[in-house]
Amino acid sequence: MNESRQGGTTDTLRLQLSVLQEIAKLLDRPLDPPHTVRGILRLLSQMLGLNCGRVLAPDGDGQLLEVRYSYGLTHARLREGAFSVGYDEGVTGLVMRTGSTGLVPDIDREPLYLQRITERPGDDLTRLAFIAVPILESGKPVGVLSVQKEGGHETPFEADIATLKVAASAIGQVMRIGAFIRQETEHLLHENQSLRNSVTMEGMLQKSLAHGIIGSSEALLDAVKQCIQVAPSDAPVMLLGESGTGKEKFARMIHQQTDRSDRPFICINCAAIPPDLLESELFGHEKGSFTGASGRKKGKILQADGGTLFLDEIGDMPLQLQSKLLRVLQERQVDPIGAAQPIPVNFRLISATHEDMQAHVNSGGFRLDLFYRINVVPVYLPPLRARQGDIRPLTLHFLNELNHRYQRNIALHPDALTALERYGWPGNVRQLQNVVERAVLMAESDRIRPAQIQQILTEQATVQVPETATGSPSQTDGRRFLANHGEGSADTEVGRYQWVRQEEAEDIVNALNQCSGNQSRAARLLNLSIRQLRYRIEKLGLEVPRR
Repeated sequence: MNESRQGGTTDTLRLQLSVLQEIAKLLDRPLDPPHTVRGILRLLSQMLGLNCGRVLAPDGDGQLLEVRYSYGLTHARLREGAFSVGYDEGVTGLVMRTGSTGLVPDIDREPLYLQRITERPGDDLTRLAFIAVPILESGKPVGVLSVQKEGGHETPFEADIATLKVAASAIGQVMRIGAFIRQETEHLLHENQSLRNSVTMEGMLQKSLAHGIIGSSEALLDAVKQCIQVAPSDAPVMLLGESGTGKEKFARMIHQQTDRSDRPFICINCAAIPPDLLESELFGHEKGSFTGASGRKKGKILQADGGTLFLDEIGDMPLQLQSKLLRVLQERQVDPIGAAQPIPVNFRLISATHEDMQAHVNSGGFRLDLFYRINVVPVYLPPLRARQGDIRPLTLHFLNELNHRYQRNIALHPDALTALERYGWPGNVRQLQNVVERAVLMAESDRIRPAQIQQILTEQATVQVPETATGSPSQTDGRRFLANHGEGSADTEVGRYQWVRQEEAEDIVNALNQCSGNQSRAARLLNLSIRQLRYRIEKLGLEVPRR
């Protein structure tokens, strides 16, 4: 009898030793925590009869003890296998909370055992034992390894517990190394993404600098990114923003990023050419097509064939030309004035405006179908006041450029630079360049003083700036700055200038009624530009009659 018991014990020890050797082999392989841990649970089940093994660990919030790895359990059981906050539920919760070993020889006679994850064999009468050991880190429980055992328990529980403790130690090591590698990988991925973002930003800065677009503010780089992203396509781009924000520079940058870069870039300002001449400039004409047409003229559209056509201030284009431009875009052919046959043309259209185009369309000043045709990719260019960090590099860039051009060696007093940074800049980058150039030319010494900047800004604040987009600050930004930071008389001096007079309201209303609400005709009747008329309508709070 003793010899039989001794032989059984020897066989058990040999089997346990074999299991530990196989576990060691799993640990020697390349680290794959799910594969390794499930391999250990499989060995415990197949070689020792310690079935339905599961490893439980706290979730990310530390609120639940949940199954992390398992072997031999159904998905339905796994969904039920979670223990609540404090780990006070069941035997598993007790092991996690105390770090002690949990042993239930018969789960049907133990009220503490909850049987949430238990897998019953085909015969429900089979007695099941449950064993749980803690997974420790520096003596503190960080998880639980548990199994269930069927039958008469020929193998002593002490031997099973000893084997499970060794397995728990191995699983703990695998989980710790896996967590460390995961953290390092996430760190490297974050650094890699940051490096990519840095390289991308550096690339955008280099591309924008190559076209004279100075600055690194988030608002500016966002506009640069959008332009570079859409550049390879032929989709029409509409550049939106106040006057002086650098629309032509952005248009040239888009052109240079396309496969049309070696072809013409043709620019025309629709607001700078009288309406009766704009048609000929855009579409061209044949000799003798109208009085004064002494020769054939190739229009801007044909000049841009194969390249890019940039229509600046497209919102000021007369309605009759809008319909003709729409046909060019739809048919891809142009009809010069007096031509017998249309001429095929292929160009990329980039347009720009400071107008609120939606309001412009609603007021009848711009065709809705043309608006949809040219507004495929709208890009908003931020005003200078939204790029505070760019004022300093822009100023120094203009100063260096002007010193070279005029062969001067002028420096800027730090307080003068501060004054420039605090100004509202209703005229945006163009106004900043104007101020710096004037300061360089008028400097009486080798350094531009704050008083000189104050004087220039005071004088510029008295100038009407009606070109700003709807709802955006105009010359009042400059006045507010001078009232707060300039000389005491600056604000009162500026206040004497009243560019829009209340007595104009009656003439404007009469003109609008006479023209049935057509603002373009009313503006011509009043000898105003369409922009000046809209500015007055907005400032005087006038209603435009419906057409």
